[in-house]
Amino acid sequence: MTVGALVLIALVSLMLVRPLARTFFSYHRTAGILQERRAEVRDLRVRHAELTEQVKFFDTPQYVAEKARSYGYVMPGEKAYVIRELVHPESAAQYAISRLRNVTVDDPTALAQQ
Repeated sequence: MTVGALVLIALVSLMLVRPLARTFFSYHRTAGILQERRAEVRDLRVRHAELTEQVKFFDTPQYVAEKARSYGYVMPGEKAYVIRELVHPESAAQYAISRLRNVTVDDPTALAQQ
């Protein structure tokens, strides 16, 4: 064989090997992406099932009653009781003075002295 024939065989083989190598690497990259997407779909299906159960619970009378009680509502025939926080008179006065400080007077002790 001559050198020219060897060069020609080398060029032809490179022309065949390069597209095959690119196809091979592209296939493996695509397979990896596909695997990631399948895992993502599995996770989303689990999350969808959880949210569907949550929506079903939100439609139940138990949830509505629980939420209404958190807002202070009572069932018919029940009595509502309000328990107020016990506050020391001096701290209540300090609170009132601090609330009025920026509204009416520059000196909060002026209100207390009146």
